[in-house]
Amino acid sequence: MRKWLLVPVVLALAPLVAPAADVPAKPTFSEHIAPLVFQNCTGCHRPGQVAPFSLLNYKDTQKHAKTMLRTMEDRYMPPWQPEKGHGEFRDARRLSDDQIKLFANWVNDGAPEGDPSKTPALPKFPEGWQLGKPDLVVKMDRPFVVPAEGADIYQNFVLPLDLSEDKWVTAVEFRATAPVVLHHILYFTDDSGRAQQLAPKTGQPGFPGMTFRPTGSLGGWAVGGIPAHLPDGLALPLKKGSDLVLQTHFHLSGKKEEEVIEVGLYFASKAPQRTLVGLQLPPVFGLFSGIDIPAGKADFKVTDSFTLPVDVDLVGVGSHAHYIGKTMKATAKLPNGETKSLYSIRDWDFNWQGTYFYKDYVRLPKGTVVTAELTWDNSANNPRNPSTPPVRVRWGEASYDEMGAITFRTLAANEDETGTLRNALLAHTRQTVLKAKLGGMDIEGELKRVGIDPAVLGRGLGAPKKDAAPVKPPLSLRDIDGKSHTPLTVGDAKANVFLFTTTDCPIANGYSPEIAAIAKDFAARGVQFYAVQVDAGLTVEDARRHAKEFGLTVPVLIDTKHELVAATGATRTPEAVVLLPDGTVAYRGRINDLYAGLGKKRPAPKTHDLRDALTAVLDGKPVLNARTEAVGCSIPDLPKR
Repeated sequence: MRKWLLVPVVLALAPLVAPAADVPAKPTFSEHIAPLVFQNCTGCHRPGQVAPFSLLNYKDTQKHAKTMLRTMEDRYMPPWQPEKGHGEFRDARRLSDDQIKLFANWVNDGAPEGDPSKTPALPKFPEGWQLGKPDLVVKMDRPFVVPAEGADIYQNFVLPLDLSEDKWVTAVEFRATAPVVLHHILYFTDDSGRAQQLAPKTGQPGFPGMTFRPTGSLGGWAVGGIPAHLPDGLALPLKKGSDLVLQTHFHLSGKKEEEVIEVGLYFASKAPQRTLVGLQLPPVFGLFSGIDIPAGKADFKVTDSFTLPVDVDLVGVGSHAHYIGKTMKATAKLPNGETKSLYSIRDWDFNWQGTYFYKDYVRLPKGTVVTAELTWDNSANNPRNPSTPPVRVRWGEASYDEMGAITFRTLAANEDETGTLRNALLAHTRQTVLKAKLGGMDIEGELKRVGIDPAVLGRGLGAPKKDAAPVKPPLSLRDIDGKSHTPLTVGDAKANVFLFTTTDCPIANGYSPEIAAIAKDFAARGVQFYAVQVDAGLTVEDARRHAKEFGLTVPVLIDTKHELVAATGATRTPEAVVLLPDGTVAYRGRINDLYAGLGKKRPAPKTHDLRDALTAVLDGKPVLNARTEAVGCSIPDLPKR
């Protein structure tokens, strides 16, 4: 059976001041406690804010003093989950031992008021919005009725922005009429008009589900999150003509509610100089990481690692799990062997989630291995476990399901290398999917189980759009012996490798011995190789003669109509393409860097890109350089008809 989740009374504390050097044995409210409370508590504990009661005077503070002390000593308040010593964050809401002792001395001495004339003036707070007046405010045009009982609800609300020019967003804040039933909101943007087409004009607003694919994102909010501006002039793009789509998760409270969400957007005065990139470990909140937690299991663990392909600055970090999440740790192993702790939560609390910005960017050099480790406690001893007795818990979007990830906000140290970082992250996601499939996971079945369209594998989880095959499988091509092949169907192989060539390209012909060597080394490990002849005027006899002359022992496909060329995005000969079983391109580019350019041949290659890519695929690791520039002959255009 499910047991009721009792949400405790919360005391929302803002950033705390440094403790005094000496802790008075007999403090008074007026001289000692009021400064602490006014500076650090009343930002939320005042009328119209999120906290359940006010702390604007002695009477209110004295009334709640014992509760406040208990939450301080339990480290439940302030709502700050990261452990000290595992990353230095700005605006840390963490009480020192001296501050807790000061408050305890006051409570234990009877909570005296002292001389009222010595009570400091209240701070001046912004009216209404926590971040001040937004640059643009949009609001739902009618309420969404949340029933008292039933399954969790996922609803997408479409708010037209009517922007006539592109904007850059530094912060998003929302206000809700029924915050008690909100679990999270993802701030998506859509400039395609598809969201408006899906949303009905009458009845319940918005449209259900989680399969809508936006054209942009402005981040999100989860329980316990506090709005904040991005630091140092950073901002997220918002295209003109875009709609704001609030993908909202409701978990029901036992009481019927009516929700109307109002959103405030804050704009930058100019475009940022650097581009934020999200680094999430494991990808997709662990969807493909085997989160299937047996009943009673107290220490279920998932780990994931990513090797940085370029120098990176860490801007901020956050994490997410549901009720039985327990610990979250992130470390960086530097190329010199040093290990640095980046983030740690020892006792995860579903009710308090946020993004934490580092005081100073954390520079991590190329080659650093970032590792995330998350654990869950599905035992009866976990007081936050919503099920008594414990039951099996699998990955899912509902609050009683589980998921988990640590997400960094990052910047490539060199803005020109942002694309390299993004490509490596895409490759890591694809490798995670491949590893899960090789481990026996029914990828499409798992996606369908959790209500996600399997076509997502060809979009957000797959290669960039230009790599998606415009020719619907099964594409069939014949080889030089007349045998038919379906090259876009990987089948039982670990990957298909296409090596595009022509009979008269000297650079491609010069690579024939290396192609034969790579094929020999990796075919035994389950990789299928194809040479692909792309000359439109080529005869089968010429292709056979060429294969014999240059020792091509792999199947040689005839692609005179450039169907496979179009499907993979190949542009040169020789060019290698590695296709994964899920239909995505793990690597496309040169075989190695023997040629620095046309007519610029090195004595020997310095990098072995295709070999490295295949090794990574077979080891279940990301291909660090998923796209390289092939040097050779341009694939000839098809003759015009």
